[in-house]
Amino acid sequence: MKIQKQIAVALLLLLTLTGCGGSREEREIAAEERSARRRCAEIVSMYRALYDAAPKREPENRWDAPELPQQDIDAVEQVLIERGLCVVDSSADSPEYLANSEKFYQFLDAVEQNANVSREVLRIRPSGALSYRLFSHREGTTTLYSMTYSLDKTVEPDYAVYRICDPKLTEQGNFYYRIHPEDDHHYANYTRLRLKQPDKELWQQCSRYVLAGGYTGTNIFLTNWTEKDFSGLCFNDVWEYLYRYQHGTRFSPDGYTFDTDKNCYRIPAAEFEGVILPYFQINQENLRQLAGYDSESGCYPWRQIESNDYVFYLNYYTIEPEVTAFRNHSDGTVSITVALLSTDLGVDCLFSHELTVRPQADGGFQFVGNRMLTQTELGLPFCEPRLTWEIAG
Repeated sequence: MKIQKQIAVALLLLLTLTGCGGSREEREIAAEERSARRRCAEIVSMYRALYDAAPKREPENRWDAPELPQQDIDAVEQVLIERGLCVVDSSADSPEYLANSEKFYQFLDAVEQNANVSREVLRIRPSGALSYRLFSHREGTTTLYSMTYSLDKTVEPDYAVYRICDPKLTEQGNFYYRIHPEDDHHYANYTRLRLKQPDKELWQQCSRYVLAGGYTGTNIFLTNWTEKDFSGLCFNDVWEYLYRYQHGTRFSPDGYTFDTDKNCYRIPAAEFEGVILPYFQINQENLRQLAGYDSESGCYPWRQIESNDYVFYLNYYTIEPEVTAFRNHSDGTVSITVALLSTDLGVDCLFSHELTVRPQADGGFQFVGNRMLTQTELGLPFCEPRLTWEIAG
């Protein structure tokens, strides 16, 4: 990004000195950057007063800019939405989506007709900075002009230009487009822009139940199992995810005993069982038998995912769960259908599964079972229990 910015600045200087120097393409890029700067300044002026009045909190990383509370970001977004602009709505009660997206649909229809057309998409960053994207289709080519415009006048706008490749719009209202070289592991192949407002009830099912587990280094959502037969579920691996869900922070093994022979840490029984037992209808005896409890040490084995272990995952794709349906049953359980979309492939369902849970009167819940539904020829993520892995190296 910095290199692109330096090139653009050098180009502007050259044009200033020569008056008419540079190629036609270079002059057009420089003109587009000047236009983007003016437009960003205009948009920022629409919410500058809200930004100035909002409290700022210091970020965890001292190199980052101070952040606005989400409620103030919501207020800024609403001002821009009421102006009829296409704005990414980032409110906390649902995933991000594009408000006023009917205008973006009109843009895509015009592109289909190969018309010369453009459309702005705005996003407010946590710092209050404006993330500005201009999608432009001219003479058969679609281009993305991107600028990050800070409200701190000492920070120069960050400008970049990309050619859009392989755009696709799905029936679910996801617009995927690619701006980076294909299969560059530094980025997902595609960027996704959600054009339909998410169903808040479906999102609540996802955030409450599905996000308590995971798809990397755990098989809770990647194998078939029920509470009548837990043998297919690896409790040792899901423990880490439920610890984070229960405590609000990732588990750190610092200070815990490490078993070099088995390449794992020893987690005291009280700590391990205190995390697992509330989420499953299983007694202590069965859990100890299934999760490799060691009576001599009074501990369970747990293997941390090390950087070298990611060799097991490099051949798969980025995935993101979305709940597409749920059913309430007469016994008080709920079955949730989950589709895993992939921004590496630009698809809405790489595989799917049905998770069944039992909500509790105290606000908690138990996992009841999981059933795999569909998958493509690309299969599923690697999901062998970690304690069976060979040491990667």
